[in-house]
Amino acid sequence: MQPTTSQRVTQCFALLGYAIFSLVVIGTLLELFCWVGLSAYHGIRQALHPAAVSGPLASEPWASEFLRQESVRQNVHKTFIPFRVWGAENWHGAFVNNDESTLGIVRRTINPTSPTCTGRSTRSVWIFGGSALYGTGVPDWGTLPSYLSRALNAAGPDCVIVTNFGVEGYVTNQEIIALSEQLKAGHHPDTVIFYDGANDSGAAAYALGASPLPYFQFPEVKDRVEGSISARFDFLFKSHLLHMLMVVARSAPIAPLRVVVTPRVAAALDNYEANLGFAKALSTAYGFKMYCFWQPSLYYGHKPLVPFEQQMVNTSNPWTDYWRPAVEVGYQEAAKRAAAKPGEFVFLGGFFDSSKDPMYLDMVHLDPQGNELVANYIAEYISNHS
Repeated sequence: MQPTTSQRVTQCFALLGYAIFSLVVIGTLLELFCWVGLSAYHGIRQALHPAAVSGPLASEPWASEFLRQESVRQNVHKTFIPFRVWGAENWHGAFVNNDESTLGIVRRTINPTSPTCTGRSTRSVWIFGGSALYGTGVPDWGTLPSYLSRALNAAGPDCVIVTNFGVEGYVTNQEIIALSEQLKAGHHPDTVIFYDGANDSGAAAYALGASPLPYFQFPEVKDRVEGSISARFDFLFKSHLLHMLMVVARSAPIAPLRVVVTPRVAAALDNYEANLGFAKALSTAYGFKMYCFWQPSLYYGHKPLVPFEQQMVNTSNPWTDYWRPAVEVGYQEAAKRAAAKPGEFVFLGGFFDSSKDPMYLDMVHLDPQGNELVANYIAEYISNHS
């Protein structure tokens, strides 16, 4: 007896439902398998390579616990901030603290605690930048702003309060907005410092045509706002299956990636200088002094490398292979522009060229000693140019 039309339709929907159910079960099992596999991989890798805390911090007794807490912090979802897209998340730990203040959530700076640090003798210093300024990889006491506070307070009778407005991943576009919001809210600093370089030039590697990204993750945010099909499935990029595939891909030999970045870098430096010009106009209007510094990097200069730093320079991976050409060209262009326009910004790309000590945690982040040396230089520069 032939099945009726309604029976055939019912069978089709039953098969479709079975297929969908099977795909969901298979996907769930794959995710579970990859999660177990990744957990085992990272556990075995950490057991075989306990020097995950490597480089300048490896000998510190607090390094292992610091690294463990940092791995947790860096997986916390970012806090959405209007216009700037994200900001520092509210976080408190034994080593890293982002404190709620009248100026918003900022990374803790070790400022003087003396009762005399109140009243008319107090000067405020705001410093803006990305993760190198925020202090990724070091405790609160080891950040550049903490050392800058110590240096500035040792240099004169006034009490100086330094506020660390650094946010991981920020470019000067976001920093200018952050500064403008604070000024509009009625907060008035005595001094504003910008400490940038790697992110602004690195954004040229992820360009839209010839223009650098206005901020990192711009394509993902744009797609979500526009409701594109790719945005509806971007959760797949966070799956354990994809992470497993990336681990496998990283274990395979990778040919160095070459990116044509010179026109993009020129546009990125034009944008950087335009942002500094806008900030300078704000400094005139609101009566604060402004200083700008281009940060050091292992991508530039002739520092005598310790073995750890040499290993970083020689190591190839998809992230550095894509990022590095833009940063290298960006630093070369920034050095030329700083020399051509003295006083616009201070180029520190080769700041450690004569230092034989380890200074870098990776290609752009400094260890506490490196942050201290840069902070001391900035404090001396401000003292000589105030």
